[in-house]
Amino acid sequence: MVLNIHGHSSKFCFSLTATSSSLSSQVNDASTKAVPKRFRPFPFEYHQTLTLLVESVTNLGVGVCRIDLPNKAEDMKPQEHSGETSKIETVQNYAVDDDSSPESLKWVIFVPGTIPGETVVARVFRNHNSYSDADLVRIVSPSKLHERVEPVCPLAGECGGCQYQHVSVHDQRIWKSQQVQELLHKIAKFEKESFPSVLPTVGTEHEYGYRSKLTPHYDRPDKKTGEIMAIGFQRKSVRKLIDVPQCAIATPTINERLKEVREEVYSGEYRPNKKNKGATLLFREANEGVITDPNQYVTTKVGELNFRFLAGNFFQNNPYMLPVMVEYVLKAALKHSRGGKKMTHLIDCYCGSGLFCLSAAKSFAICAGIEINEKAIEEATANAELNSIKNCAFVAAKAEAIFESQERIKLKDEEEEGILVSEFPRKSTVVILDPPRKGCSEEFLDQLYKYQPQRIVYMSCDPATQARDASGIVSNGYELTSTQPFDLFPQTRHIECLCVFEKVE
Repeated sequence: MVLNIHGHSSKFCFSLTATSSSLSSQVNDASTKAVPKRFRPFPFEYHQTLTLLVESVTNLGVGVCRIDLPNKAEDMKPQEHSGETSKIETVQNYAVDDDSSPESLKWVIFVPGTIPGETVVARVFRNHNSYSDADLVRIVSPSKLHERVEPVCPLAGECGGCQYQHVSVHDQRIWKSQQVQELLHKIAKFEKESFPSVLPTVGTEHEYGYRSKLTPHYDRPDKKTGEIMAIGFQRKSVRKLIDVPQCAIATPTINERLKEVREEVYSGEYRPNKKNKGATLLFREANEGVITDPNQYVTTKVGELNFRFLAGNFFQNNPYMLPVMVEYVLKAALKHSRGGKKMTHLIDCYCGSGLFCLSAAKSFAICAGIEINEKAIEEATANAELNSIKNCAFVAAKAEAIFESQERIKLKDEEEEGILVSEFPRKSTVVILDPPRKGCSEEFLDQLYKYQPQRIVYMSCDPATQARDASGIVSNGYELTSTQPFDLFPQTRHIECLCVFEKVE
């Protein structure tokens, strides 16, 4: 398998290659659509159609195709095309700027909604410096590698919310494990033989109707009529909204409330933003029902614990998968060290409302939760009281300063002056990391390396930034002992991933 990297919106995109063949065939269809002013006309005309072989799928859920281009700039100008032709060619994995192919360049074209091994007709709508974006027009021949399935949602081909409805969940989960493996290899620079293979992606049987939070949007009403044109999500290929009456991955009760609120918004009866602007709607399903006010407190149960938090605050929104993930985190944290030592102290960085910290409390002597959001710390402290947990303390501070904090961890019903985080016994301390999508900051990681806890349990919603951080963790005296992906959001490209690092003795 080969990993391809390309820049896109200041991010890197990685693709897991399933085959090394590419199909090149071109048809000029530019005359049927007005060309956008900023359209770059090379190497393809606007809406030029290409017949392509899909080689791979990126971790952004987009199909990867390659096509031969002449090396000479004058030969790259658009040509007249009288009809649709096709020719399959065996190719090598050349980068666009790779001079190892004197006869031609391999230009990358990204096509959403495709499957490796399919032959497709795609229509180009954007050319970048080293690749093009295209829309899927039709399937010419099916893949022999994967089975295409009928999407549940009629908008699956247009709505940007789901990337994989046309693929079986079985294949989705295989792809996700493979993508994590490749990210660790290419970003962290781990040789595949030097770290444990990524485990099969864990999911539940709830493939649709699982999402307990939904945030559809609407744009500024029309200036002349005052009408709202669409309530939904961004389209796959353009920065415009598509109207979404129902969401297949949202819970049935959210969809019921969505229908009611849509009618209220369209009629003008309800507008969360009173000014003549667009807005984001909130639908949060909890014990209290479906809540639309982000400032209302809600409660939900995870395992044996109850959690109370603001409806608009972050809290994982797959109630079927969340207890499973918590169980894996606790199992990783509680495992004895290789020397047989029991873990006694836990530090939960980026702790939010206290999910991992409180869930682990009964198995540790002391747990400390750190969170930059003071409101979340208030919620975590209240959740400890709600569940009668007395050995957890929460501190509002940047994770970058946690190990140097002079604030003592004081437990309930104890008269002692408390203990500093820096005084936790290193050989029996576990640090849980659950950072935002951007991963951990260098300042935090530098402190973590100096602190040297026995174990680091790292949960991430972006395996790419996790792989980046993993490289530094391993180079500072730790071994990656296991990597477990989770399918928290079936039908989408998103992957939650748990990496466990043990201090090398």
